[in-house]
Amino acid sequence: MDQLLILFIAIPLLAFFATLLWQNKSEKAIGRIVRFAKVFNILIAVSFFIWWMIEGFEPVNYKLATLYQTEHFVFAIHLYYDEVTALFSIVGSLLFFLVATFSKYYMHRDQGYKRFFNTILLFATAYNFIILAGNFETLFIGWEIKGICSFILISFYRNRYLPVKNAFKAVSYYRISDVALMLAMWMMHHLTHKNITFYQLGEAKEMAMASGQTGMAVFIVCMIILPAAIKSAQFPFTTWLPRAMEGPTASSAIFYGSLSVHIGIFYCCVRIHFGKIWRGQKLPSLFLVH
Repeated sequence: MDQLLILFIAIPLLAFFATLLWQNKSEKAIGRIVRFAKVFNILIAVSFFIWWMIEGFEPVNYKLATLYQTEHFVFAIHLYYDEVTALFSIVGSLLFFLVATFSKYYMHRDQGYKRFFNTILLFATAYNFIILAGNFETLFIGWEIKGICSFILISFYRNRYLPVKNAFKAVSYYRISDVALMLAMWMMHHLTHKNITFYQLGEAKEMAMASGQTGMAVFIVCMIILPAAIKSAQFPFTTWLPRAMEGPTASSAIFYGSLSVHIGIFYCCVRIHFGKIWRGQKLPSLFLVH
């Protein structure tokens, strides 16, 4: 059953590739593909939650694939499902259903009809990548795809000057968050000398305290908080969010208002911090390193 986690990513991704085969005028065909994706996305989110609840709410760890491996480093796609993922997957699938349903009529006869649905399907894939990520490497894949999709949606009306300008403004903030996330991965590897999952972050805290490398731990925490603040448009990185309203109403109102801006909070304050407390651990990972 653990292998079914791949369906969260496979369903919107396959729908994305399927819509690439149709022309912009084929609204009915594209609409059917999107309808299939949004309905099955809800079904898999609810079905997996019910199975997980019957199994006793035990966190699910699943290593999907190893993309690159050396003697000292492993780049693996690691999926992780717990109570936080369950909540975000169900809410995210419902919001994706709403925005796809509304956009079918809102984008009717628009020149970018196909391009819009291509982008939000890829956006949904990235969102599921992020909420299911079990390590920094998997998180980074979803983080990058989501940033690209945000850029495309903000600059959707690319024949006008202001949307393109605002898209480049937003993507400049995204690049800062990308660098910070890579620095967090780099320093985590130097601290632990291995690739760890989010479920093992407590071990990183113990290693930092045992070796006296608390400075590394503080640096990692800062590099996690920085991209979270940027992605969630927190001060002083608030200016990109109103600029994102240049995109189509459906994307700016729901994706940036509901999904995109909560990804940073999801990982910085929920996945890494409160996820530990929910499971009864008194010390919330690296956040109590002094």
